[in-house]
Amino acid sequence: MSLRRTFWAVLALLILSGLAAYFTPMIAGVRTPVFFTRLVYLCLILIVLGYIWAYYSTHGFLLTRDARVLRQQVGQIFEERFKLSNRSPFVRLWIEVRDDSQLPGNSGSRVLSLIGPRQQRSYIAYTMLNRRGSFHLGPTTLVSGDPFGLFLNKKEIPTDNQLVVLPYYVELTRFPSPVGMFPGGKAIQRRAAEITPQVTSVRDYAPGDALRRIHWPTSARKDRLMTKEFDQDPQADVWIFLDAYEPNYQHPENAQQEEVSRVDQLWLWQQRPEVKLPHDSFEYAVSSAASVANYYIRGGRTVGFVCASDVFIALSPERGERQLNKILENLTFINSNGSLPLMGLVEAQAPSLPRASTVVLVTTTAGESTDLAVDYLIMRNLRPVVVFIDKHSFETESNGSHGDSDIVYRLKQRGIPVQIVKYGDDLTVALETEVI
Repeated sequence: MSLRRTFWAVLALLILSGLAAYFTPMIAGVRTPVFFTRLVYLCLILIVLGYIWAYYSTHGFLLTRDARVLRQQVGQIFEERFKLSNRSPFVRLWIEVRDDSQLPGNSGSRVLSLIGPRQQRSYIAYTMLNRRGSFHLGPTTLVSGDPFGLFLNKKEIPTDNQLVVLPYYVELTRFPSPVGMFPGGKAIQRRAAEITPQVTSVRDYAPGDALRRIHWPTSARKDRLMTKEFDQDPQADVWIFLDAYEPNYQHPENAQQEEVSRVDQLWLWQQRPEVKLPHDSFEYAVSSAASVANYYIRGGRTVGFVCASDVFIALSPERGERQLNKILENLTFINSNGSLPLMGLVEAQAPSLPRASTVVLVTTTAGESTDLAVDYLIMRNLRPVVVFIDKHSFETESNGSHGDSDIVYRLKQRGIPVQIVKYGDDLTVALETEVI
């Protein structure tokens, strides 16, 4: 229970009226004026009645909040339904629902009035998701008071729901894809997962092999079932290396204070607003890595992911939607507080990569470290692709006299695909346009 300004005004009036009723007979020598006595009683009645009213103002309410999905992506609209039921037999003049969620730009707070007995009110809150991470949906606070404006009562309702906001990524139609090589070698003696045009040998039938993979002429000659064995397409694994070395990234103070888009029902009839990433170079790096992973996985490639943030993450290469979800979940909680530079990250993981694998380096490092990392990958017969996040474009003052163009030129001279992403760029255009 908290006191409002009106309470202090009534209390002051009560004290002054009491003093006037006490001292008037002593000074003027007359009976206490009835006016002051009635004013004292009126103030006392207001305080007592207001306190009782405010005390029960938040009792008898049942609040539920439901979300259709608790896993969405930056740039999408989060929809949440609030239901408030008045289970008491009395009319409630007003009640304020305060959404104290950690979700930036949450729009679940409302003020509802004249809620009848046994009546239910509901509304839908829409929030434009503009930041990745995990957000606790709650608590919710019910606020009400007396009609005289003397007291304010609050009731907190905890919730356990967590909203996971995956990083923003775009659908790319093209991106550098260095060629792989035929794996070759002897028969692997296991059930083939895919059918390709390259039939290399036959082997004994294994339980689970499809009938269309049986080589009938050989089976008839050997008097037992024989299965065709396929070489995989000459598309090597793809590895995405995200550089999370802390000194490489710019974190402007106003990155967390940017304007949050508010959404209401009228928005549903309007054009979808453009997604704007925060003024943070690491957020651009995360979105770039997610977009590249989505591109390769949609193309049927096996994709792995490596990053050294506060913990070292190394996801083995796999195909399919499940692998994309695993990469996005890891990107959701990654921070740019790593202590391992790009060269150290490459040296730690590159020796275990198969030959001819594509390695996409997502980094802001534009110096000798990148040259050494690329040389090391080429020496191990790997295919590097570099995605530069231009950290100088995130600075408030930039004279443009940086040496990034020198390393880009050297990499292009050696035939290394290079993509450059700057602050404010359309991520789709930046990642699809290779530097010439």
